[in-house]
Amino acid sequence: MGRIRRNSGRIALIAVLAVSLLGNALTAGALLRFKAMRSELLGPVAEAAVFPREVRRDLRAALAENADTLRPALHDLARARAAIVTAGMTEPFDRAEVEAAMDIFRDEAEATIAQVQAVVLEVLAARAGSE
Repeated sequence: MGRIRRNSGRIALIAVLAVSLLGNALTAGALLRFKAMRSELLGPVAEAAVFPREVRRDLRAALAENADTLRPALHDLARARAAIVTAGMTEPFDRAEVEAAMDIFRDEAEATIAQVQAVVLEVLAARAGSE
């Protein structure tokens, strides 16, 4: 009887292909679930509340240009959120401390949103001026 010859390169290629297909399937499933969840939470208006691709491209570029001012604001927002978690997990639970941390987070969120909206407004105004 002859020995079965195994080609380790071919086996490795098939294994990599199988892992790749599995990864693609998981990613597609997660994206579909995210889209369904977004529609569930925000309703059908969520699909209509998206700028066209060319506007989104300009917005991404403008946000990247303003990263020096936006990034610190996002870091402050993350720190404020972490303070909520820390306050909420402290024993004994202190409702006033958590509420104070939430107030700070809300203030940071409003400030960050204002900065981002200013960038969005500039992009939209520039696009309107160029058309």
